[in-house]
Amino acid sequence: MERTATSLEPRVAPTRRRLASALAVLADTLRVDRGLVAPVVGAITAVPVITVFAVGLAFANVTGAIAMAVGAQLIAIVSLIAAPRLSIPLALIDAGAMGAAVLLGMSSVSVPWLHVGLLVFWCFGAGLVSVFGQVPAAIGNQSIIAYVVFGRFAGSIPIALHLAGFVVVGSIVEITALLVLRLPPSLRVQRTKLAAACDAVAELARGAATDSAIAALAVVDDAERTLAASSLFGRTDVRDLRAVLDQVRRVRLELTTIAGLRVRLLERLPESVDELRGARQAIADVLEEIAVALRTQHSPTWSAATATLEDTLRRLDVHDEPRRDVIVGQYVAHLAAVGGQLRSMRLLVNDLITDESPRARRVVAPSWQRAEAVDWRGGLSLLRDAMRPSSSTLRHAVRLAIAVPASVLVASWLSLPRGYWLAFSVAVILKPDYSTLLRRGVGRLVGTAIGATVATLVVSVTHPDLAATAVIVAVFAWTAYSTWSANFSVSIGFITALVLTLLSTSLHDPVSTALDRLLDFTLGGLIAVVSYLAWPTPSRAGVAEAQRGLFVALGDYLALTMSVVSSRPVDPAALMESSRRARVAWARAEAAVGRSIEEPSATRIDPTQGRGLLAVALRILRATHALRIEAERGARVGPDETMLVLAREYHAALARLEAQLDNQTPEPPGDLRSRYRDAKRHLDGNGVAPTIASHLDELVNAINTGAHLAGLTTLSDAT
Repeated sequence: MERTATSLEPRVAPTRRRLASALAVLADTLRVDRGLVAPVVGAITAVPVITVFAVGLAFANVTGAIAMAVGAQLIAIVSLIAAPRLSIPLALIDAGAMGAAVLLGMSSVSVPWLHVGLLVFWCFGAGLVSVFGQVPAAIGNQSIIAYVVFGRFAGSIPIALHLAGFVVVGSIVEITALLVLRLPPSLRVQRTKLAAACDAVAELARGAATDSAIAALAVVDDAERTLAASSLFGRTDVRDLRAVLDQVRRVRLELTTIAGLRVRLLERLPESVDELRGARQAIADVLEEIAVALRTQHSPTWSAATATLEDTLRRLDVHDEPRRDVIVGQYVAHLAAVGGQLRSMRLLVNDLITDESPRARRVVAPSWQRAEAVDWRGGLSLLRDAMRPSSSTLRHAVRLAIAVPASVLVASWLSLPRGYWLAFSVAVILKPDYSTLLRRGVGRLVGTAIGATVATLVVSVTHPDLAATAVIVAVFAWTAYSTWSANFSVSIGFITALVLTLLSTSLHDPVSTALDRLLDFTLGGLIAVVSYLAWPTPSRAGVAEAQRGLFVALGDYLALTMSVVSSRPVDPAALMESSRRARVAWARAEAAVGRSIEEPSATRIDPTQGRGLLAVALRILRATHALRIEAERGARVGPDETMLVLAREYHAALARLEAQLDNQTPEPPGDLRSRYRDAKRHLDGNGVAPTIASHLDELVNAINTGAHLAGLTTLSDAT
């Protein structure tokens, strides 16, 4: 017996480990990040869905009520993916695409070969648009959903137009409501953690030279974790918060280096330490002002502390003592670097507060003139790049074009009572990369099971009339949208309950409906996984190549812009084309990084570096745009050696960054900060608009932050 028990142990242990692993995955799937629960966002997003549904029911038009609610619901999901801003062009494209899908699906369903053939082309196009990012990919998926869900009803073109009109009306109501009410940023916890990191680094600046920096590092790492949720990837406000966090990390490192220099100066030149103490106090005061601004979302004056720091740095810059003592010179150089980083942090925080917070809590009129211009040439360039056989976008489009129509045929062959849910499931589960497919697929399956159970219990127990159904829909919608960022599975569960409750107004067997949806969803998930495995996307698909291409494009664009600022001749068409290439390269890099950070930890890139380099690249792109605009308005400086040297140093620094990402040996570091200070003196002496120096300063800070993230040293680091 002993021998038998012993022989069973090797078999039992792996089984237990697999069970424990499965339970851990399930627990992680259901873990809610309470800091990301957004009840105000949920309420604002849910109101239009509830309104159109209630209005349709009030007019005794159940079909119209469901169609309008579905249209509003799909736009609501896009708004949550694109939070905190709703892009007017993309939202209108989404509404139009859903209307067209309903029209095509309904009018062609009576001719099966035509219906399936159109679906093939529709799915291929929907897959291709994923190259433009998360929101266009969601729009493509939603148009497929509209095609297969409403396409099950055969109808003449007038009837199809009638139902498509209801879907579009619901979409437009949701768009209009979100434009008027505006979604609040809903990142209170993230801002609070980042503010705490600023306070911790401020204490480090005030502390003794022998104080440990570990405590401050722990607080900074805590802020990093709150900004690392995959549901936040791609949000513009999160990118700026991450950029602030990257600067906080750099300030902490600079202060750690300064502490070491302080110890040496206490032994050699104690009077210098007293003279430099004011700069450290000013650094701490500015960091605390930034922390207050992040917590309150009220724009600060940046008055006394900033002025004290800038005056101290200016006085130290012209002082003779740094030239007489190497250590003092290094100390002053590090202080100057911190000053630049703090200026950059103030700009980023000001942009966050000015662009979002004051308007997020009050009703405003829609700002249609702010609609983004469509960059058709840049879009075509992205599409051409996506047509390569190794492209993850092309593979995803082909898989969609095969798997979704195949699921329609399977549903017909099996005579499934609600077979359209099979195609629906394949469309929403199938993703460009395996890890997202698996993680989201498991999340959707768990969420669907929970939602189907909840909806069945609620409808079966309460037997609600139309008014009570509207109330239940309101509760489910509010909960689903409030938990979207906090937990995908929970949100999907309530969306499932919402949809099933909507359908209960026209169906009479909610239990059967819920079971059918769960079975169809499970089968659809299996089809999606098999489709992916038949032609998988290569791991780390093009991340390094996309990042290198991004910094090459940024270097070219910045070089041309610096020529314009320095009054040298530049072809306007070449400048515009360079700007377009930089924007396209950034979009391509964002898509590649977004795919990679969803991969298993063994194969993905470093998420902190990937997100950080994207934020750095966006800062460089914004500052270069701003420089170009200022120069085109007349803020230029004549040809000068200091500006030429600075331009060469910018280009060399970006080339070093590109070489590091290409695993080459980069050139030795240059003194970018010093070159900027020389150029600033020239600009100040010639009365050039101070905004030019501000943008040049932001470029220095962004490029040096990129070097730090990539593992490069700047000259100040080397010293």
